[in-house]
Amino acid sequence: MTQSLGIEQYKLSVVSGGKPTLNDFSSVTGNKNIARLSHDQLNYIIPFNNQIKVYSVETRQCVKTLKFANNPVLCGIFLQEQEDNESIVKILLGDITAPQQKNAHMITVFTKSGHVVVLNYKGKLVESPKHFKISLENEQLSNVFHSKGTYRILTTFKDVKQKAHNSLQSYRLHGLTFDESKAQFDVTFQAEWSNVILSNTSSNGKLLTLMNKDVSTKDHEHKSISVVSIFDDSVNLSFPLSSVLSSQTQSLSSNTRYVSSMAINNMGQQLAIGFASGVISIVSLADLQIRLLKWHIDSVLSLAFSHDGTYLLSGGWEKVLSLWQLATNSQQFLPRLNGIVIDCQVLGPQGNYYSLILQMTENNSNSDYQFLLLSASDLSSKLSINGPLPVFNTTIKHIQQPISAVNTKNSNSITSINHSKKKQLRKLIKAKRQDFTTNVEINPINKNLYFPHISAIQIFDFYKNEQINYQYLTSGVNNSMGKVRFELNLQDPIITDLKFTKDGQWMITYEIEYPPNDLLSSKDLTHILKFWTKNDNETNWNLKTKVINPHGSSVPITNILPSPRSINNGQGCLTADNNGGLKFWSFDAHEGNWCLKKISLPNFNHFSNSVSLAWSQDGSLVFHGFDDKLQILDFDTFKKFESLENTKTVSEFTLDSEIQTIKLINDTNLIVATRTTLNAINLLQGRIINSFDLYPFVNGVYKNGHLDRLITCDEKSGNIALVINQQLANPEGVPTTNYKSRIIIFDSDLSTKLGNFTHHEYISWIGWNYDTDFIFLDIESTLGVVGTTVNTQLSDEVNNEGILDGLMNNTTGTLASSNDVFAEQLNQLSSRGKSDASDKDANGNDEDEEDITLEFINGEKKDKLVNMNSFTSMFDNIQNVQMDTFFDRVMKVIT
Repeated sequence: MTQSLGIEQYKLSVVSGGKPTLNDFSSVTGNKNIARLSHDQLNYIIPFNNQIKVYSVETRQCVKTLKFANNPVLCGIFLQEQEDNESIVKILLGDITAPQQKNAHMITVFTKSGHVVVLNYKGKLVESPKHFKISLENEQLSNVFHSKGTYRILTTFKDVKQKAHNSLQSYRLHGLTFDESKAQFDVTFQAEWSNVILSNTSSNGKLLTLMNKDVSTKDHEHKSISVVSIFDDSVNLSFPLSSVLSSQTQSLSSNTRYVSSMAINNMGQQLAIGFASGVISIVSLADLQIRLLKWHIDSVLSLAFSHDGTYLLSGGWEKVLSLWQLATNSQQFLPRLNGIVIDCQVLGPQGNYYSLILQMTENNSNSDYQFLLLSASDLSSKLSINGPLPVFNTTIKHIQQPISAVNTKNSNSITSINHSKKKQLRKLIKAKRQDFTTNVEINPINKNLYFPHISAIQIFDFYKNEQINYQYLTSGVNNSMGKVRFELNLQDPIITDLKFTKDGQWMITYEIEYPPNDLLSSKDLTHILKFWTKNDNETNWNLKTKVINPHGSSVPITNILPSPRSINNGQGCLTADNNGGLKFWSFDAHEGNWCLKKISLPNFNHFSNSVSLAWSQDGSLVFHGFDDKLQILDFDTFKKFESLENTKTVSEFTLDSEIQTIKLINDTNLIVATRTTLNAINLLQGRIINSFDLYPFVNGVYKNGHLDRLITCDEKSGNIALVINQQLANPEGVPTTNYKSRIIIFDSDLSTKLGNFTHHEYISWIGWNYDTDFIFLDIESTLGVVGTTVNTQLSDEVNNEGILDGLMNNTTGTLASSNDVFAEQLNQLSSRGKSDASDKDANGNDEDEEDITLEFINGEKKDKLVNMNSFTSMFDNIQNVQMDTFFDRVMKVIT
């Protein structure tokens, strides 16, 4: 199949973002953190779902990134085995396949399905690193232990005999040796434990503690705790849980008997048990004597002993790290953390560092984690690591909320924890509306990404791949303290929209405040419009103007549109409501404040959330899409645009369904997306010149107005990017929770398709970066770019299946890969230019022109005219280009 010239301009690369990876070692607790300190304690190696990042502890900077997409071996393991949800479970320092070679720059990475890869974390990423596969039968790797040249692996498997208890895991411990002559790993069985509820290991990795449930008896409360040595038989004891419950807990609620976390000290002398009630029980394993530590008022989610056993670290819903000195029962606190503490560990040979994993539970559509590295001496922060923090419209897959004493929307109770995951997966598969879109804005000046995150914003640098700032913009309980128990039902204000003025000097936010539940006024929401500014040398934005209920009591704002530079130097904006009303706000230099300058009263007799706005560059015309009507308004009067007497201009269009978004291209074409079609309206001709069917991909899938997040336009070139998401089915045709997506690039009037790219995950947002590229975000929080100036240092995600992958093969008229109905429909969308060209002929264009258009769309324009402008685009990005690459570019222009 011949590639068209336009397609070669754009490339798709997945280059940034990602989520830090946790080890789902057990359902509730147990060494979730798999990040490692290097031997010299200068580097912190942390795996993400798309890369491994190495941070310098001294400078706090990311000093090395090992991107999976850059390497064929890593790409094959992590990016092409999406169905298995492959992830890293352990990182060991050094090359364990060559222990005699003392290479401090090597790490050995273990994955869930048994892949073992040896990588260099300081030098260049080797093209084909050492790669082995541990043969595991129906087992998944959970953890790897190492002591004096001896290795053990812990695996999990589902015991087929225990179908009624799907929440329980069975563990096996195996010895692991590497046979150099055969270049393979050998596994020898050591021990097995069934029906495990909880597990954890000591900080030196030599002791394992487990809690089992006895399912043979009818009394499901019968649980036992085991403590075993991993490398020898020095410790091996087991006792019933009831023997270490205090007398008062026997008769109280189930929260006082439900164990939410455990920890064992390095010497095997003390066991800490955390309960859902907030009590911590310290058990002396010599005589099973107990003492209680009481401070937490909700579930204890994480516990860890210091190396010498003198201190105990605990964390939970209070967003506070508590350090208990066990000899005196005195406490130290590290309060006001960004999230609840779901994991704490002691790192370093001398225990010099504490590592914490925080979960920001305010966002219940996604699991937002932050990794902290603290100095053990003064609890000062050394590193704070997280990826982008998008808030999705619907809860995505693989989300697990921590356990709490009460069941709220931010947590699981002890009665619901076993069912929540299955219920969520069933809901995701059956739901018709698969709307996982998110709201992101790009600052026009510094190109940073702004993620509204409930009552805060996260500022993320796409190019450096790190968080710049996290700032609370509203007043709520979570800004100052953690919520526990029934406080979790108090809803903080939510930032639902965010925009920048064209000069990037002002940020406009729209938030909704919720009154407490169970009141007569519980449905009376407060809508707030805020205007923010900041100086170049400041980190935080400062509030300048706050408007409460800008469109009237309980009237929401459905759209915000910053003004073009021709209106008050771009320091203005339009807001629209759900009844057709418009208001124009502008910064008044004399008042030193933002003021309401113009108003257009509601002119429709019904309500709709499908509201779109566009503005002409000269500021004279405003395009207002409301429900299925598109009106052209004169900005001066806010009335329908009326032309001169001798010309006829259409000032209102009625479309086939609700308008989702409108984009004005080059002041001549208006791109209008409805729930069923994508249209290009030529304003000079006053008619639709091109139209595509979007019905199979959009109808009923996205919430009104959310398709706007999946369509964007390059305001310089006029090119349009459209995202199409597809839910995948298994071989039997049953829908799954897996997705793939396509990004299609059109020119300004939708007549020519300039690119068609496939991505292996659901894309939640796409936006123009005020240059030549489109940036997108998927539900795995990875960031990619579709652009013409992709830097050679960025990783290319190769479009293996061809530009029209999986679609209709134009040369043969048959399906290229499968008889997929979705692919057939998408082909009609992406090759629709042929019929559009014949439409033009019916409108009076001659046939020669039609033939040229058809050939150009199919990439077969042979008689090409070369002139002085033909080579201009080659020099846009000429730095560091090799001679053969330069020669290829010349050949593309002249052939």
